[in-house]
Amino acid sequence: MIGAVTAYVLVGFMPSLLPYYLSPLLLFFLLSPLYLTSPAAMFFSGLSLGLLGGTLHGYSLLSQRVEAQCESIPTVVEGEVISLPRNSLTRTGVNAQRFEFRPDRIEPESCDGPRRLLLTYYGEEIIRPGQLWRMGVKLKKPWGLSNPGSFNMQAWYALSDIDATGNVSKNKAQLLPDSQSGWRNYNLLRQRISHEIAQLDIDDGVKGILRALTVADKSGMDSHMWTVFQRFGINHLLVISGLHIGFLAGLGFLLGGQLARLSFLLGFVRLAGVIPGISAISFAFAYAALAGFGLSTLRAITMLACFILASLVSRFSFSGNNLLIAATLIVVAMPLSVIASGFWLSFLAVACLLWLGSWNISRRLPLKILHAHVYMSLAMIPIGGWFFGGVSQVAPLANLVLVPLVGMFTVPTALFGVAMLLCGFSMSPQVLILAAWPLVQILPYAIELAETQTELLYSFLAPSTAEMLLALFALALIPVPMPRTIRVLIPLLALPIFLPVQDTVSSPENTAKLTFLDVGQGAAVVLQSAGQALLYDTGGGDPEGYNMASAVILPYLRAEGVQVLDTLVISHGDNDHSSGVETILQSMQVGALLKGGNFPEQRRARTCRAGEAWRWPSGVSFQVLSPHTGGGQSSNNSSCILQVHIGDISLLLPGDVEAIGEKDLVAYWRGTMHSELQLAAHHGSATSSSYPWIKSVQPQQIVFTSGYLNQFGHPHSSVRARFEQWGTSISSTALEGAVKIIIDPNQPMLIQPHRALRPRYWM
Repeated sequence: MIGAVTAYVLVGFMPSLLPYYLSPLLLFFLLSPLYLTSPAAMFFSGLSLGLLGGTLHGYSLLSQRVEAQCESIPTVVEGEVISLPRNSLTRTGVNAQRFEFRPDRIEPESCDGPRRLLLTYYGEEIIRPGQLWRMGVKLKKPWGLSNPGSFNMQAWYALSDIDATGNVSKNKAQLLPDSQSGWRNYNLLRQRISHEIAQLDIDDGVKGILRALTVADKSGMDSHMWTVFQRFGINHLLVISGLHIGFLAGLGFLLGGQLARLSFLLGFVRLAGVIPGISAISFAFAYAALAGFGLSTLRAITMLACFILASLVSRFSFSGNNLLIAATLIVVAMPLSVIASGFWLSFLAVACLLWLGSWNISRRLPLKILHAHVYMSLAMIPIGGWFFGGVSQVAPLANLVLVPLVGMFTVPTALFGVAMLLCGFSMSPQVLILAAWPLVQILPYAIELAETQTELLYSFLAPSTAEMLLALFALALIPVPMPRTIRVLIPLLALPIFLPVQDTVSSPENTAKLTFLDVGQGAAVVLQSAGQALLYDTGGGDPEGYNMASAVILPYLRAEGVQVLDTLVISHGDNDHSSGVETILQSMQVGALLKGGNFPEQRRARTCRAGEAWRWPSGVSFQVLSPHTGGGQSSNNSSCILQVHIGDISLLLPGDVEAIGEKDLVAYWRGTMHSELQLAAHHGSATSSSYPWIKSVQPQQIVFTSGYLNQFGHPHSSVRARFEQWGTSISSTALEGAVKIIIDPNQPMLIQPHRALRPRYWM
């Protein structure tokens, strides 16, 4: 089992799959226990099993992906909605419904192959689970943004077996004669419960929490609510996983104990011994079913079943072997589960509890619970910092109050209300409101604190792998008996995780690190030199909700140890360049704020003026080339255009300037516009990057920042051809992820595409 789990982990993080011709060799080692009986033979047999199983799963996964020639072409799919649609409102107020779809037929036939699609529908029809639809779509590979320190959406797609994503074309959705499958009725039931909760007369945020806790419908949970829970270190309460499954199993065990007593009195002695365990598993399974058997619930119920079944067959329940059995079952059933942070968090948490319990620190139950709570709070500091880039400073107190409150009152009461709803009792809304009552009282204060006391509640940590492992080693030593003089040295092992990240660009003059972040259809460029940092544009998204500043830029800056932005430049006011300004200003200290184009008046901002210049102590200098003070230009052509000089290397950041604006700039600045590095103007639009512009700038390296297969067709083929004719090297964030360029006067310029740094076969 150790060999098998190890192999599945290795395959999950491989840059490419093992070739088929190695299969006979793997089969030879797999069968080695037939002729060898040593532990090494058993290990290599398990290792071969894992390599073979993980590789075959990988080839199967890739074979079902949509083909490149089928991307972004009009396609018709017929099939069934197989998930609970997740609803959200766009910035324009349009309702977007996102759902998983199992196609029975795809036209053209040459594009048939994908077995699970993730589609988004913007029409007026209500999508329901189990419905049969004929939809016109444009599919593309399950792609995602790729940046240092950010959530990896492609990993989630691979983990969820998503073979293609796409948007349903306008007026191209036709509801077909319905089916009455059990799958449909099951998910329709979940949708009905979610709808009934959404109609309750309580706060919208609390309704969203109740929907997440009962049927795992996160439609009512916006990014703001997730941030509030993250600040308090309790966002795990919003996911139906081991914690809630465990509480329900405990309730089932207690009720099963009462049934066992009754069975014993009736003379069913053998049956009485297994009733509590079976009852616990049944309660947990029912809750997991209500939650839609998500990955986290499947993982939790597998682990729980291993521990309970061990006790039912008279084995030691709280054993590390049971954890190993659970890991083996999970990786065999879901090979790519090893790439999910939830997999490692779950097993590390249970391993910590088993390790603590093995030392028998206290025999009294209240003290055991308190010790476990403190121990897990300490464990989450390095683990949370490594996985999420920060930890809540009030998590121990918040969890001490809310874990029992939510787990022992809100969840059971809400599920009781759901049971009453399904049985047709009219009192179900009152019971659901009762379940929400503690949250109604607490949530307003929590939101206010999260918005006003962020620094008090949350610390941003970015420990390296070595620092995290060192801290976990210190944690493992805490319950071990040892002399007091040695014990006081244990905290020193965990000290490195609290030290600030060292700026990697600090020594020679005119040394800098330039990062073109992958923010989809938008722009965001970070320049760092000797402890100073400039951000040019903030990407797109919702200024008041989920945007690229919170999802990509801030995690990157924190991972780099940037705590202060010396300059924030907003080229112009278009959403794909400026939506994250307020998010940045509220999250970190910003020195100067410069704006161009139609960016609205802002108290802190001053307008860019052509000719303005400044210099950093490291030798890096800046000059604004546009806009001029005359006005009368379009928003794109009045972009704040910035030229940066890093030793002998020049960088040009032109915003969304178009050909007519380029003509004026070339006529005025002439040869001074020459720059070795350039951000592509207007994401590579055909309206920009004219021949006179390219001839004047003469870039050696151009970086296009655009979304993968975006609807605008950026970068345009004619623009790419112009740069290729000039001999310019081309990079694209859509294809390569974030593009990092290291500029050192003593070394050749180093270009590092993020996707190439950590390649995975499923990417």
